[in-house]
Amino acid sequence: MARKYNNPRKPYIVSMRVTDEEMDKFRQIMEMTNLSAADLMRDAFTLLRQQWELSHGTDMSLHI
Repeated sequence: MARKYNNPRKPYIVSMRVTDEEMDKFRQIMEMTNLSAADLMRDAFTLLRQQWELSHGTDMSLHI
């Protein structure tokens, strides 16, 4: 039986399709960093947000 996910702080699921090569790289990074797929993607999103804010100035920052 599948495990139920019950965490009210993270109610959304985001999915995406990747190539075999992208998945291989993703798995390599997960192994090297000892992060779960979800934690790795959260870190990637944080880095993207920080880069966006730096390149677009503070007046256009994403408030997340």
